[in-house]
Amino acid sequence: MQEERQLARRIAGGDRQAFAQFVDAYGPRVHRLARRYARTEADAEDVTQEIFLALYRGLADFRGESRLATWVYRVALNHCLKHRERRGPEPLPYDEALHAEADPAPGPVQCAARRELADRVQSALDDLSEAHREVVILHELHGLTYGECAAAMGVPVGTVKSRLSHAFRRLRERLGGYVLETP
Repeated sequence: MQEERQLARRIAGGDRQAFAQFVDAYGPRVHRLARRYARTEADAEDVTQEIFLALYRGLADFRGESRLATWVYRVALNHCLKHRERRGPEPLPYDEALHAEADPAPGPVQCAARRELADRVQSALDDLSEAHREVVILHELHGLTYGECAAAMGVPVGTVKSRLSHAFRRLRERLGGYVLETP
């Protein structure tokens, strides 16, 4: 935490190298989050830039009471939600997230199976409430802990656990027969 506060102070003091280090560390994660809320890659890049501008301006106020990553996600999530309100909902199809690290040359059967799975997962995610979908995205797709999700969403840890439990139950109901082999 002390190291994070020092980084924030260096950035607030105008240290460009520190800011570059900060962007390198958090840029890909912030961009992936922005991509989930933006309609196009260009929109996601614009939102990511807006987020980093807000982070830069706000780093002087970072007190280190939470982890820097938690604070970053809180600011990023708020900007993404504002962007979604301005633009209307139309998240990135889940299949693009699946393909981000996939083999660059899958066969036609693999492509069809991935596409079908992605469509079903995206449909199941779309059926969740906004609050449940956000907690799944933050926890499962971005790897935030319960505490980090709670801080980013501004809710108690118990609420995060409850929302995840409810969301997973709904996803199992929607996807269980497809994903799990049931007799």
